[in-house]
Amino acid sequence: MLIRQTLAYLPAQLLGPLIQFATAIVLTHYLGAADYGLTMLIFASQELVFLVCVSWWTIYMMRYAGTITDEARSARYAATESSVMVGTAGLQVLATIGVILATEPGVSSAFYFGACVFTLTRSYLNFLAERARNRAAILDYSLLQIVAPLGGLVLTLLVLSILGARPGWVLLMFAIMQAIVGIAVAWRLGLITRPGAIDREIIAAALRFGIPVVLSGAFGWLASNGIRFVVQGMLGSVALGLVSVGWGMATRLSVVAAMVVTAAAYPLAVRAMAAGDREGARRQLSDNSALLLAIIAPATFGVIAINEPLTQLLIAPEFQATTIAILPWALVGAAIRNLRMHGWDQMYLLFEAPRPMLVLEITEAAITIAGAFIGIMINGVVGAVIGTTLAAALVAICDFLFLKARFGLNAPLWQFLRILLASAIMYGALAALPHFGAHIRPLWSSVAVAIVFGALVYVLAAMILFPEYIRKALAVIRKRA
Repeated sequence: MLIRQTLAYLPAQLLGPLIQFATAIVLTHYLGAADYGLTMLIFASQELVFLVCVSWWTIYMMRYAGTITDEARSARYAATESSVMVGTAGLQVLATIGVILATEPGVSSAFYFGACVFTLTRSYLNFLAERARNRAAILDYSLLQIVAPLGGLVLTLLVLSILGARPGWVLLMFAIMQAIVGIAVAWRLGLITRPGAIDREIIAAALRFGIPVVLSGAFGWLASNGIRFVVQGMLGSVALGLVSVGWGMATRLSVVAAMVVTAAAYPLAVRAMAAGDREGARRQLSDNSALLLAIIAPATFGVIAINEPLTQLLIAPEFQATTIAILPWALVGAAIRNLRMHGWDQMYLLFEAPRPMLVLEITEAAITIAGAFIGIMINGVVGAVIGTTLAAALVAICDFLFLKARFGLNAPLWQFLRILLASAIMYGALAALPHFGAHIRPLWSSVAVAIVFGALVYVLAAMILFPEYIRKALAVIRKRA
């Protein structure tokens, strides 16, 4: 079931974030370091604005909307949902303006406008994506994840080529494409309805369940992106732009790997929990975490192994030195965070324990920002990234021990060790290539061959280390034959 669901969501989960990853890379060739840093800050801060203003509703919707079967209550829910979307729009605009004022208030009015419209449309797409995922509307989910960012990138490059490179144009072009795709998908899902009377009972339930999770998510965002504000405040916009490339690459790559599993896996655990099978939900999360690591670990080890030629191939020269220096540390930190967040931290939602989750995220945010601050004092932007990675490792260990004691988390540590060993073997094979005269160069062909070689080594190592799965696969093949 998990594998089938994962494969159904795979195109959207791979292509969507990969397009965003490509966008972050392509823009290094159009924008200077300062403009790039501010543009990426808006891309990242939109996630925070969505978390604070809208996600309290989407979290409730994902967990409980499927239980609303009464026709009258469904109508009240739809009217309330439309009112929530309209009502939170103003809050999102104010929050976006606040982010700009807190970082670089002297930007143009076009940048303010583009940032606000970008945030509103991207947040609406996020809401629609959760709606589509809740309904298992895979086509609509794929349209949101693939067409919107791809169309936005194409339109942006066209406009920048004609009118020149300005960060405000980047945000506005993405906003236009997001609005077009959002309206189309909302119509397909039947979600274009007039705001109606708000059902206070539904709102109260959503706030009770959602607000602690929202606060937790906001602090989690701060833990993941607080380094941007620390660097901006201590070293300025140019340093922010330089660190944003490597940090963004690591974050996007890890999210791509994590979301391949998460989009399909979490709803399966929710269904088991709704059916009263608490132990089944635990087993599902255990399986999820192993599959998640099996994807994240080789991706992390592999990119670290080809860090220098990959960066030289993809990134504009102005950003290369800093990216090469910070990318390995950023990748490890992002991998740890995503394994925790999209793996065992799902237990907080399943067992309806938002308060411990909030404590975790507040603690992580404080430790991470402190690590970034101390790191900058010791070794500039590289030290900041190292500090955040060490903080992520410390938090993950403490979180695992707490969940094991409180909710009976049963992480498959033996599987984890074998996955990490297979990934390490792959890394060693790639690192050994130059000793045999096979140098990885900053060319598409050379990097592609290295990726294929690394993947083959990882698969072979995994087959040797996981013989039980090979036997199961062979048994299934024989049975069907």
